[in-house]
Amino acid sequence: MTADTPVGIVGLGLMGFALSTRLGDAKIPVVGFDIDPVRCEMIKATGGRVVTSVRELAACSRTIIIAVYSGEQVAALFGEIDDGAGAARPVLICITTCGPAEIIAIAEQASRAGLPLLEAPISGTSIEVLDGTAMALLAGDDAIIDQVGGLLKILCPRSLRVGAIGDASRAKLAINLILQNNRAALAEGLAFAERLGLDGPAFLAAARQSAAYSRVMDTKGEKMLTRDYRPQSHIAQTLKDAELIIEQAGRCGMHLPLTTIQAELLRTAIALEGPDRDSAAVIEAIRRSPASPGVLR
Repeated sequence: MTADTPVGIVGLGLMGFALSTRLGDAKIPVVGFDIDPVRCEMIKATGGRVVTSVRELAACSRTIIIAVYSGEQVAALFGEIDDGAGAARPVLICITTCGPAEIIAIAEQASRAGLPLLEAPISGTSIEVLDGTAMALLAGDDAIIDQVGGLLKILCPRSLRVGAIGDASRAKLAINLILQNNRAALAEGLAFAERLGLDGPAFLAAARQSAAYSRVMDTKGEKMLTRDYRPQSHIAQTLKDAELIIEQAGRCGMHLPLTTIQAELLRTAIALEGPDRDSAAVIEAIRRSPASPGVLR
């Protein structure tokens, strides 16, 4: 990877834009594609180049970051990437959170097309990507990881190799399970403290010093208290991942009671606040819920 080698990004949402910003700060040229013209204009405004198709992006990129919504969307890109790349075979870095079976099938599809693939879902919000505190979970051939090691350090200074293709998705889903339930517990605790008449900021400060501390208090606590739901991560994406977690648990013969309830809270919050709000908006599903029958307020 050299400073004049363009990096392609397919998907210019919160995460794709954050990654493009890190590349731009490192003076690495960015070529982006998204079906949303507003997102494309944002990349242009920061000095990136925008193309009109994935095929065109593949023709001018030696490395392609895939930052789309779902595994299904990832799989749908391969025809255009294959056609556009020609004899050059760009390395694909898939940061999309997929099901393990999905990413394994995608890797087999990539292998048949002669496209080296690295699985690299990111644990952290777009803000954490921007400030370098997010962590990439890396899975795949060590030679491919080493080949793009310099680029990975720019994109996500913190990373962890977790094994073969599929293992990064498994680890990401298990991490997300804990994270999402921590977030829901924080939301319930803050809403409870508010109902008890406690001062929200003072209570959050106390909780941060207590045995209940989790990092989600730092990232989402103030947003919940102030109802600042400008997105660092979209709540619809959070629900998508929760549903993926529940689906994978079912395949393993497991029932996840906390995650199942948490997914319902997410659905309620989306109905109240909309799908594009921050995941901190889950607190609204608790704040606005009526007391259980027979419970005195």
